[in-house]
Amino acid sequence: MRRIGRFFLYLFASVGTLVTLLFISAIVIAVTFDRPKSELPERIVLHLDLDKGISDSRSDDPWRRLRGDEAVHLFDIVETLEVASSDERVVGLAIRLGAARIGLAHAQEIRDSITAFRSRGKFVATFAQTFGGLRNGTAEYYLAASADEIWMQPSGQLGLLGIALETPYLRRALDKVGVRPEFEQRHEYKSGIELFTQETMSEPTRQSLTQLVGSWMGQIVSGIAEDRGLLPRKLRQLVDRSPLLASEARNAQLIDHLGYWDDFIEAVEAQAGKKSIGLKLAYYAAQSDGSGEDATDVAMIYGTGPIQSGEAENSLWGSEVFAAESVVNAIDAATADESIAAILMRIDSPGGSYIGSDTVRHAVIRAKKKGKPVIASMGQYGASGGYFVAAGADKIVAQPGTITGSIGVFGGKLATADLWDKLGISWSRVSVGANAGMWSQIYPFLPSAADRHRVIIDFVYDDFTSKVTADRTLPEGRIDAVARGRIWSGADAQQVGLVDALGGYAVAAGLVRNALRLSSDAPLNFVVLPAPRSVLDHLRDVFSEGVSFTQALATLISVPEPDTFDDLLRSLEQLTGDISVLRRPAGLLQLPPMRLAQ
Repeated sequence: MRRIGRFFLYLFASVGTLVTLLFISAIVIAVTFDRPKSELPERIVLHLDLDKGISDSRSDDPWRRLRGDEAVHLFDIVETLEVASSDERVVGLAIRLGAARIGLAHAQEIRDSITAFRSRGKFVATFAQTFGGLRNGTAEYYLAASADEIWMQPSGQLGLLGIALETPYLRRALDKVGVRPEFEQRHEYKSGIELFTQETMSEPTRQSLTQLVGSWMGQIVSGIAEDRGLLPRKLRQLVDRSPLLASEARNAQLIDHLGYWDDFIEAVEAQAGKKSIGLKLAYYAAQSDGSGEDATDVAMIYGTGPIQSGEAENSLWGSEVFAAESVVNAIDAATADESIAAILMRIDSPGGSYIGSDTVRHAVIRAKKKGKPVIASMGQYGASGGYFVAAGADKIVAQPGTITGSIGVFGGKLATADLWDKLGISWSRVSVGANAGMWSQIYPFLPSAADRHRVIIDFVYDDFTSKVTADRTLPEGRIDAVARGRIWSGADAQQVGLVDALGGYAVAAGLVRNALRLSSDAPLNFVVLPAPRSVLDHLRDVFSEGVSFTQALATLISVPEPDTFDDLLRSLEQLTGDISVLRRPAGLLQLPPMRLAQ
């Protein structure tokens, strides 16, 4: 009995300690992110550290913010540099590039902000220990090239290698182990299922990806060549010679100075003047005045990650999915709020659930009918289901390097009966209904089930394309030329009528002002919906739901249930790059698997 009593004593003591730590952490976070404003110095050099990467969504994980390992939010960079560009106290910007990979569309967004910042007479300098090292550093250098000066460590390399896309094909492996792929695609360019059905890249896929890579590389070469005062032909030659040693890069006029971080900071301080003070971009943003009391309120609604039906999980650890119901709730709230004049949807999604995508698109259409202008701004991706959502908006904005289009559908399953047989395992079934077991991962489709599956796939494709045709007012017959699952860069998508304007947040904000008939410099106040949640918010929700103490504690400390398959793929993605190669499809409307080669 004493041992049992001691066990419960230790258990409740541990639980009490954990709850106490949660409340203390909540208070620390609240204090950390709600400090009173301080007076800023008279001469400022802003510091932007991109070592943790760039994020297109605001994390709901307060622990990451407290630890300082959260990627910099893209909108914060853009908004802060816009404010700083008109602040006479700010004289320059120092950027440190680190090990994190930067996507092309994100690089273009920051390049646009840097260009606008420099146009106001302020200097920008960038530093990197190396551009790529033992991996491709093309996008990072592309970003750096927009600055006045580029510094690199003497021991570094310039990995201006170009771009390569790689896709895996599992068909031979599946045949060997006895797994039978049974999929349908609409149409030849919707290559997501080729991962399972093909032994090598199909010609339509090769054509689509070749055009995408060519568009990307053309943008990069023209941008760098203009920034560095080089002929595009000369730059192409340097790309083919890369990676370059530091001295070679400097002799080729691609790097201005070789030195270490302390040398860089010393040079920046000398350029800024002795009385200048270096401030982190985030600190400056927190201390600066906002958009003003006369600013027009615009809802900022994020749709990032794979699209899934349902609401986002109420978890301390945040969510990295495009939860359709949560986004719909935010759109409806903005539509009903008379103080909100318009909606800016930021979409960074490769697609996913057809039902979820259609549900969000319907909410967008409903908002427009009730008089709320809706502008869609795309990040790295706005493809398949992501494009389906955006198509309902009044205008679509994308970066030239955004991956978009992919208007098509695929679906099916892997039948594993032969695999189980090889393992000496047999399955038996009883059922009522001719197609009751059609989605079983054991048996192949019966003929009647295969027929129904084709009907479903055809319906989804026809619904997708007809709604895009209506939303975009495409001429009759045009949709077949731009759809069929084909992937487009943002630049090419504009040429074929799938995108209205090229750019990022600034261009989207301009379209918002046009829709509201405001002047080009009218201040806008972006209201994020749903509002980012703090630890205190989570604690308040959990303990106000009338659940028991034990249930509340379980909710607070629980980590989302692991998925062995997804966990394995997440580990593999550390090896395969930052575009999902093997991730389980989230739905019928999704990009094909591919990765940027290292």
